[in-house]
Amino acid sequence: MARAQQPATTSGGLEEVIVTAQKREQNLQDIGIAMSAISAADLTDLGVVGATDITKSMPAVVLTQPNGPSSFSLAIRGVVQNDFADHQESPAAIYVDDVYVSQMVGLAFSVFDVDRVEVLRGPQGTLFGRNATGGLANYITRKPTDQAGGYLDTTFGQRNLGRVEGAINGPLSSSVDGRFAFQSNHYDPLFRNLFGGASDAENGNDFALRAQLLFKLPDSSQLLMSARYARQDVHAGSWEEYATLPISAGYDALAGPNDNPYGTCPGCNASALKNSGPFVIRDSISGFTREKATGFTARYTRDFAGKSLTVIGDYSTWRKDYQEDSDASPVTLFQFFNGSNVDQQSIEARLNGGDKKLNWTAGIYGLRINGDYFEGWEGPAFFTAQEFHSQTNPNTQNYLNAYGFPVDGAWPIGTAPYWNDVVQAPPGSTLAPPGSVPATRSPYSLLTKSYAGFAQVEYRFTDLLGLTLGGRVTSDKKDFDFTWIPYLYYPQSPTGQITVLTQTASLQLHHYPNSRSDTLFSGKAQLDFHLAPDLLAYAGVNRGVKGGGFTAPLFPFFINDLSALIFRPEKLTSYEVGLKSEFLDRRLRVNGAAYYYDYKDYQALIYTVSLEQLIVNADATHKGAELELEWAPSEAWRFGAGVAYVDAIVK
Repeated sequence: MARAQQPATTSGGLEEVIVTAQKREQNLQDIGIAMSAISAADLTDLGVVGATDITKSMPAVVLTQPNGPSSFSLAIRGVVQNDFADHQESPAAIYVDDVYVSQMVGLAFSVFDVDRVEVLRGPQGTLFGRNATGGLANYITRKPTDQAGGYLDTTFGQRNLGRVEGAINGPLSSSVDGRFAFQSNHYDPLFRNLFGGASDAENGNDFALRAQLLFKLPDSSQLLMSARYARQDVHAGSWEEYATLPISAGYDALAGPNDNPYGTCPGCNASALKNSGPFVIRDSISGFTREKATGFTARYTRDFAGKSLTVIGDYSTWRKDYQEDSDASPVTLFQFFNGSNVDQQSIEARLNGGDKKLNWTAGIYGLRINGDYFEGWEGPAFFTAQEFHSQTNPNTQNYLNAYGFPVDGAWPIGTAPYWNDVVQAPPGSTLAPPGSVPATRSPYSLLTKSYAGFAQVEYRFTDLLGLTLGGRVTSDKKDFDFTWIPYLYYPQSPTGQITVLTQTASLQLHHYPNSRSDTLFSGKAQLDFHLAPDLLAYAGVNRGVKGGGFTAPLFPFFINDLSALIFRPEKLTSYEVGLKSEFLDRRLRVNGAAYYYDYKDYQALIYTVSLEQLIVNADATHKGAELELEWAPSEAWRFGAGVAYVDAIVK
């Protein structure tokens, strides 16, 4: 629902909501865009402390962590990125202070010292551009002022929960204001690990700070400089291997105390362990998510001759290291890990101008994302094919370390279904040397360079009728380099032996470099009907685009056609009508919209027969509607409700 940032314009009525959805300050009710906004005060009232909490009051908006702390997924009207690989950009974009956040891992920050959050539904390709086919969320932080002050909020709870947030603000001189804000969060484990050598789970520590300086320059100019730092360390792994009856028995259910479906012991699972109840796990390794983000932003603004110039430059970095015990057992069957090291630079320069009849915005944009990533797994569970032969290499330890592989000597001895000519295994054999654990690691990189020019014009023909036209041209270039390193790991070897395996002639994917370039167009054409001072109707057509790219496969040995890793740009044409209204002396607000999406080359995630994930292009249609109501019967009471309907079909 829409929440307020400004004092009430009518005594006892709903407050006016000021937003910057069109790169200038406007009343939310005067803009023909389906959007929601929530203020700092309401963030506190709703108990919002994490990025995912903002959707508690917004219909058709869902922000989740589908794979725990290591991943974020923003869905707006059902438009979402289903491939959670770190190099993939979301079709529902994230911005912080008008700066694009290309890595969804960048949302692993606590929402602190925020002025408001704006969520725009539907394609926003003209003014925001970068992949905002489904919409976007813009987190806007509090800025320095010349009013001295500050605050300190503390929260304590179970599991030694301790959360502290604070800020201090004020003038540093007659021309410089400053603001410093921070948040710290700690909580103890929820799950106790019964298996020695690995930690308990679902505990964490995170810390974030932000420092800002506002310089008041001559000629109606300002320079805002902001530096930020955030880190997170979470021990995840909140699942357990339970004893179940096999699906082949006709059903899948928990095994009873006398059932022995695996021939291990009554009531036991395949690891000969009985169910131990809730809040208990038996992991052989410690699952964790460790993330760090840093950044610096400079924002220059100048007003002159009825125009406003804005230049925003940003440098951001994100680091991530993730590990999980996927089989949730004390036996090494399947362990997954991934990580990223990403630097991003962006710059935007735009000019705004206008009067009562005409408003216009024009600008240019540049973006560079340089990312190094890795993913892989360890354990014999998924290796049954004779895909490799081994090669003895005394430098393999250094070879793997060059890619940052964390050597962990805690693995138990196991037998892998490889064949290995080091031990002179006969042809057709599926056994690797005793004590070896099969594993793969896939380091890859993606360099993205993007440049764009955009413009939008809003013209008011009469008090009743207005027209908005806009367009954006984007040039995208991506350089992709993928390497797959299969190897055998000997955890009990005193020298930490690692044997790198080479692929057979029939296996195509071992090192895969490729590049692609795209020229993309997005645009907007819309009519606004101002039927009354508090009644706005609109109808428009929007085109959104999302650049093409590459899939980084987790199981490359199943890929026979390298072209399957390439996917084309996604193009969306949106047809939308909407209504914004206020009644009862502005005590009742009713906003709604209905839309139809026509996708060409929609980027759909599929699973192959071999369980490999690939992004493929397919046409799709998508229709839906949403309705928001807010009612303030008095100054002391306010009620809100929202509902959304989504119907999507991939052809």
